[in-house]
Amino acid sequence: MSKNSQTHNVEIIMREMLEIQHKSKMFVNMLSEGELLSQNQLILLLQLKINGEMKATEIADFFSVTPGAVTSMCDKLEKLNLIQRIRESEDRRVVKLVLTNSAEIKVQEIFLKFPQEKLTDIAKVLIDVNKLMGSIF
Repeated sequence: MSKNSQTHNVEIIMREMLEIQHKSKMFVNMLSEGELLSQNQLILLLQLKINGEMKATEIADFFSVTPGAVTSMCDKLEKLNLIQRIRESEDRRVVKLVLTNSAEIKVQEIFLKFPQEKLTDIAKVLIDVNKLMGSIF
């Protein structure tokens, strides 16, 4: 492969990745449209849905924020009865956050904004992209 075509491919990849990043932001904007929750609160609910439970430190790492900021975000979600704090029985200092039943319903409602077939198509493509990138990195 010539240097010129290699450079061209890198330019295409970078342009497409930036476009995907832009469209990902648009997707999150659509999810949060009309919702009383902030985008970060919504993303946290989705992360808890995916992971089942998370410690505050894991959430802080995910959002690149301080544990204090996580506490504030979680306090608001707890007041709305969307998350619950659970202390580990082995080490009471460790607190895990989980979704409540209300939050499970909320997450489902949010995704009802999109046609199911579109969500399926997006999921398939993103899985394929991640597999391909996983084989490289």
